Amino acid sequence: MAPLETPPASQPSTDAQAGATQPGITTSTTPSAPVEAPLTDEQIVAVLDAANKKEIDEAQLAQTKAKHKDVKAYARVIAQHHTEAKAKQAKLIKKLGLTAADSDKSKQLVDETQQAVDQLKALQGADFDQQFVAIMVKDHQTTLDLLDRRVLPDAKNADLKAMVEKELRPTIEKHLKDAEALAQKLAPAGTTAGTGAAPGATGAGAQAGQTGVTAGSPGGQGGVQPPAATPAAATKGASPAMK
Repeated sequence: MAPLETPPASQPSTDAQAGATQPGITTSTTPSAPVEAPLTDEQIVAVLDAANKKEIDEAQLAQTKAKHKDVKAYARVIAQHHTEAKAKQAKLIKKLGLTAADSDKSKQLVDETQQAVDQLKALQGADFDQQFVAIMVKDHQTTLDLLDRRVLPDAKNADLKAMVEKELRPTIEKHLKDAEALAQKLAPAGTTAGTGAAPGATGAGAQAGQTGVTAGSPGGQGGVQPPAATPAAATKGASPAMK
């Protein structure tokens, strides 16, 4: 009679295992991504102000620290354009009677500005130039994404929306293209193709450019190793024949 009682004991464990792999249970953990609340016009104003200030602070530092003349010239344009954009925005806000209101996004931009400036202050010469340009690529990609994903869909005021769509967005897009071209110009010979092939990757910072060099060199060695291994294999194959 004892052997007959063992099968029922094993059934609950297999049922539990089956339940653990049920699609319903696995999918229950998936929807954990927080849904971002729409930005109000007042919050959009604060976000745009923080984004402009970020570019101005970084570009002003580059005007004094950059070594490459093209980087200095680019920084001058960035500082000028974003200062003008900030002033235009301030005029519009006054006209519309809006008051800037902080959000998680605007606070995040303020924190990122401080981090980027601190990081750039610690660099010199060519290292500074590469990192500054990489930050410019990343910043402008992020801002374009922010405008397309949140600012333009969420903006209620027609004048505010028109300013973002017709003035700010085209300027940001132009700045991004110029930064990508500058990143290619500054990149070491081995990494130029890499930066051109993956503009998104350049936004990862100068680290991306540097890792490109390191990744490139092992790749080069890897290309040399297989031929080196073939003679060894050939000699092994030849020795039995010699015997």
